[in-house]
Amino acid sequence: MGLIRIIIIALIVYLVIQIFKRWSASKNIQTVQKDKQQKLMVKCDVCQLHIPKSEALQKNGKYFCNQEHYNKE
Repeated sequence: MGLIRIIIIALIVYLVIQIFKRWSASKNIQTVQKDKQQKLMVKCDVCQLHIPKSEALQKNGKYFCNQEHYNKE
C-alpha cells in the first residue's frame, strides 16, 4: 500500500509541474506578442515619418504622426 501511495503522489506532483510549465509558457508567449505589436512601425501618410504603431493616429487605414497631419486627410 505504501508504494502505490508514493507513486500516486509522485504522479500528482508531476502533473502539477507540467500544468505550471504550460501556464508559464503561455504567459510568456502573450508578453512577447504584446511587445512585438508595440514595436511595429508604420509610416505617416503625409510626411513619411516612421513611428510606432501604438503612437500613430489612424484614419481610413492610413497612419499619421500628429494631429495636424491627421486633420489634413
